[in-house]
Amino acid sequence: MKQIIIENPVINSPFEESARHFRFSDEGITSEIVEARRESAYFIPIAAPRKRGKDQLYFETEWTQDRIQGQTVRAWLMRAILTE
Repeated sequence: MKQIIIENPVINSPFEESARHFRFSDEGITSEIVEARRESAYFIPIAAPRKRGKDQLYFETEWTQDRIQGQTVRAWLMRAILTE
């Protein structure tokens, strides 16, 4: 996986509602800025193994698009509140 370095990760004002975010893809975070508020979501963690044996399988634990779990009820409620 290619490592992305974002020189200035602060793209929103701390005094206003967030209006932009960095896009996630299947390979992880990108440097592409999306002009919209990010949907409420969290990453599903996979614990690292305590010991590594030669027969033990290892999972990649990167923050990628397929590991995001949306918070659909909360997102729906926030959209309803903000559009009133």
